[in-house]
Amino acid sequence: MDSKKVGFLAFGLLVIVLLIWWAGIEEVLEVVAASKWDYLLLAFLMYISGIVLWGLRWRILLESLDIHAAFRYTINAIFIGVFFNNITPGARGGGEAMRMYYLSKRSDGTYGPVFATVAADRILDLIPVVTMLFLSTVYVYHLGSQSLTIILLVLNGILASLVVISLIIALNERRTKKLLYWLLRIARRIMPRTIKRYEDRLIRVIETSVPQFQEGLRLLMRDKRAFFLALLCSFSFWAMTLLRTYFVFMSINYPTGIDKIMVVTMVSIVVGLVSVVPGGAGLIEVVNSGTYVLLGIGKDFAVTATLVDRLISYWIPTFLGAALTTHFGARIREEKKSLTGEKGRD
Repeated sequence: MDSKKVGFLAFGLLVIVLLIWWAGIEEVLEVVAASKWDYLLLAFLMYISGIVLWGLRWRILLESLDIHAAFRYTINAIFIGVFFNNITPGARGGGEAMRMYYLSKRSDGTYGPVFATVAADRILDLIPVVTMLFLSTVYVYHLGSQSLTIILLVLNGILASLVVISLIIALNERRTKKLLYWLLRIARRIMPRTIKRYEDRLIRVIETSVPQFQEGLRLLMRDKRAFFLALLCSFSFWAMTLLRTYFVFMSINYPTGIDKIMVVTMVSIVVGLVSVVPGGAGLIEVVNSGTYVLLGIGKDFAVTATLVDRLISYWIPTFLGAALTTHFGARIREEKKSLTGEKGRD
């Protein structure tokens, strides 16, 4: 991670400290001290359930293209993708490229078809998000909060634009190549030495795999059974996400309706997509806490719930993904040394 990203992360941590100070350090500590750990465990189990559902959704898409991989590798790829998304600003496309790369190495699929499943997985994830964002807007409008209604309408416009742009890119070979070269530039900034060593090979992969990607995406669009099963997993995944935060609030003795949680979750997602801070560290904590306060939740409970929820859904997965990425890199180096040794003996 370069100095610029470290600076952004340090800024995010500083913002979190200031957020706790704003809510009241003593008040936050009192809320934490009175927490119910059984509900906190349930919140963590909801997160794990969501990851399993995400893995099942992706596996359905992989099998639709006759790509086979052990389920543990699918889950590993998800956490590696989460790690790279959490250290990448904006739309966080770096994680999707790493998911594709890892699973291509751990399955019988090639880059093009595997990337097609990653793209379809991302598109299917947007369908329940768009649905919940619309419901959140209707809910806030009926609450009579003009400021939040305007914010959500703007976020609807941003997300709709992102969906349209994603489809325009995914369904056009030239634009898809352009996106991949952009992701390559991001990866070059994250891992300059590694990318420089394999850049020529990666460029050849892009040029040969994009047609395969286009064909794979078309096949996935035609497989209605896989589409609806994966879509069911998508809605179930987001149900687990909402329940996770619901149980976080239950753990701090402040029961909160799913409708309010849905509003804050949707605001958080769109803010994370346009954030210049990697993973929205600090920024999302502020936005979520502030939105909860606007919805009538006390700031000490709002900040505590937000920080606990982000610990479960952002910080722990980021460190786990970092560990898996390090292990994967070591395995790749060992395999290459082994191959080099075998060629030398020949």
